[in-house]
Amino acid sequence: MKKIFLLLCLALAVLFVSCKSTEQTTENSLVDTSNLTEQTAEDEGSSSEDENANADENAEDAGSVDNTSGLDAAESSRQAALDAGAKDEYATAFAANDAALAAIKALNDGKDHSAELADIKARYDALAAAAKARKLKERIDSEGLASNSQSDYDNGVKALDEFDSMLALVATPGATLNKKAAESYDSFHNVWFKSYKKFANDERKKAIEQKKACDAVRAQVARKAEYSEYADLIKSGDSSFATQNPEAAYNSYRSATEKFEALAKDVAEKRAAAQKAIEDAKAKIAATEEYAEQADSEKPLGDESVAGIEAEDTVLLEKDEFADPDDSVIQIDENVQAVEEN
Repeated sequence: MKKIFLLLCLALAVLFVSCKSTEQTTENSLVDTSNLTEQTAEDEGSSSEDENANADENAEDAGSVDNTSGLDAAESSRQAALDAGAKDEYATAFAANDAALAAIKALNDGKDHSAELADIKARYDALAAAAKARKLKERIDSEGLASNSQSDYDNGVKALDEFDSMLALVATPGATLNKKAAESYDSFHNVWFKSYKKFANDERKKAIEQKKACDAVRAQVARKAEYSEYADLIKSGDSSFATQNPEAAYNSYRSATEKFEALAKDVAEKRAAAQKAIEDAKAKIAATEEYAEQADSEKPLGDESVAGIEAEDTVLLEKDEFADPDDSVIQIDENVQAVEEN
């Protein structure tokens, strides 16, 4: 009986320890789970904040625009306008456009300013075209070229006046200004082109005539290097004429005309002087022969050889074989046409 009681107590003790251990484990498990939940919540909150910050940063980066290309284009047009003299011809408008460009540079706000920069560029282009138109008009007036294409000249003057009026209105778009300035320049350019095309055609004919004068006096043989150089001037003019630069062509032809004319005159004069010398020599030879005949008739020498006097059939100089001077003539096409402007 006592033995049975002891066994029952042992079983209860084991059961008690087992329950106590389970309770402690359960409490520890509850504490750890609570801490883990709190830490996870904190981590998730932190992660959410980081994600939101990154999202905002990415959104800000996505909205930033690089205006470098537009700025570079505007700067390039500004330099072209400076080179054309626009700063002198249109000082006020040029300064205003500079101020607008500087203002956009100062913003540096990452926003898209392509439209404003395109307008600024167009204004610089317009000022450049208008400045060139003014200079070309002054030249046409000074050289009296307007009558060579009066309608183009009148249209150029009209377009330039309209441009000046439009420029005074600040609201006029740059593209509109540029179109009107280009119209004026193109009209004056037509006057220049047509004028010098006519001048070049006329001067080329003169150059060809003077070259023929050189051919006639055999300058191609007497002064071969100069003759060839002047012929190259005509060829250079032809090249300029064919590539829509009639003024350069005219200058080359005029130079060829002047040089060929001087060469022909110089060679002709020297050839005439040489011919006179030959005639004088012939006259002296004739006089000497006449004197010799007279002396021979008075005091004949006979058939005996005399010291210092060559035999009648003696060859004193080797026979000279002259080349045909016509083979040295440089041939140049007399008809050359300029490429018409579009």
